[in-house]
Amino acid sequence: MVNNRVKACLLLCLWAICGAGSAAEQNWSAEQQKLFGQSVTDFARSVGLVGYLYGITVFEFAVAEKRQVEGIAKDNSAPHGMFSYFNGGRLSDHTTTWFGVPNPDVLYSSAWVYLKGNPYVIYVPPMDHVWYSVQFENYFTVDEGYLSSRTIGQKGGYFLVTYGDWKEPLPPGIQGHVKLTTPTTWILTRIEATRDNERERHLKYERKFRLIPLDRYLQDPARARDFEPTPQQNVPPLVDASYDIRETAEFFRVVNHHLRQIEVPREEQALMALFDAAGFGPNVVFDPQKLPKQTLAGLEQAAREGFHFLDTMRARPIGGGGRGWGIAPKTIGTFGQDYVLRALCVFGGLGANIPAEAVYPNAYSDSEGRLLSGDHDYTITFPKGQTPPAEAFWSITLMDAATHFMVDNPIHRNHVGRHTKGLRYNPDGSLTIYVSSRQPKDPLQRANWLPSVPGIKLHLIMRIYQPTQEAVDGRYAPPPVVRVD
Repeated sequence: MVNNRVKACLLLCLWAICGAGSAAEQNWSAEQQKLFGQSVTDFARSVGLVGYLYGITVFEFAVAEKRQVEGIAKDNSAPHGMFSYFNGGRLSDHTTTWFGVPNPDVLYSSAWVYLKGNPYVIYVPPMDHVWYSVQFENYFTVDEGYLSSRTIGQKGGYFLVTYGDWKEPLPPGIQGHVKLTTPTTWILTRIEATRDNERERHLKYERKFRLIPLDRYLQDPARARDFEPTPQQNVPPLVDASYDIRETAEFFRVVNHHLRQIEVPREEQALMALFDAAGFGPNVVFDPQKLPKQTLAGLEQAAREGFHFLDTMRARPIGGGGRGWGIAPKTIGTFGQDYVLRALCVFGGLGANIPAEAVYPNAYSDSEGRLLSGDHDYTITFPKGQTPPAEAFWSITLMDAATHFMVDNPIHRNHVGRHTKGLRYNPDGSLTIYVSSRQPKDPLQRANWLPSVPGIKLHLIMRIYQPTQEAVDGRYAPPPVVRVD
């Protein structure tokens, strides 16, 4: 934490380092340019790289929000204040491309809501014995609330959703309260389903969720769940954001836009002062035309290097005891000031859960550290009685490591898990999953086959929904991914 005097001194020093803007830079002599120019570029590159890791979350959210509410995403579109249903209310498969590492076990729906001055009520229908989760993320992709089988049970009800402090009593009929710390929230729902019941559960459960402006809810609380969904009005214009500017200085325009809209935590003010000095912090307006050319050159380098770092390091081994699996830290979903973990999580796919809700072991390598490839075969063997410790369900999904999407295969199977029909156990009671691009000849292996594709790098993701305490604590170690030569 810094006080205003310290912050002002820091800004003054950084202003002196970077020059007082383009006018000062243009007045430098050739000798001054040669002496100072590279240092200014190096400073902007260094701060810009930190800013890239810090800001990738708001950038990815800005792209996702624009794609959904403006109808750009072909398989997930709806205006602000309304749920959109992924794939039209079907489970995800190899055609799903709205966000990385989609889950073929759950029906997804999501909504973007602007809450500043616009309190909302969400209605959760009775869910019988069906597992579900409603996740609320702020614009830094931090999980700030859950309405789920774990937190509120299966009865459902009405819950208030607000931005900032809400000091008034809860309205009549409201059973709980979710508070967000950024003006816009992304709400992501998951409902357990299979190919056999996906349509039934979409109609019976998924379509019954409602988002209702508070003033409209108060008009008739008893009938609010039957209100026809309507688009939210008076939402501020969205910044122009798209994936094709992730490696350019335009990345910082998007970050700057949102930093100026969000109330940044006090403990991050010194960091914001650095960002201001490099031209993209919350107290300046990013304008590449007015930045010194050396500063702009540094930011361009930072965008390229930041992208390369995240694209490379998201596949790095994390824990797992050398078995091929990486186990995410306990701070996933909350992050604190671990900006690198936060950046890697959002870059690999939106909507990461906190461990209490779901645990996600990932494997990019086998048990000997060799990158997984569709040109090789692998086995994953769970000893008797030791399938993943989930109170809800578990699965292993195969992805293309380059795209983080599922791949098509002759039997259209992208995952195996608790709900896979016909899984066969070994004589000793263990369960072996076979990963191969070739259909096994052995009937037992064929029943447990997870098809891959030759010529591509592979990414395996294990999902353990409503995990036991053993998995939450990190004591559960998935069995090794063994290459079969």
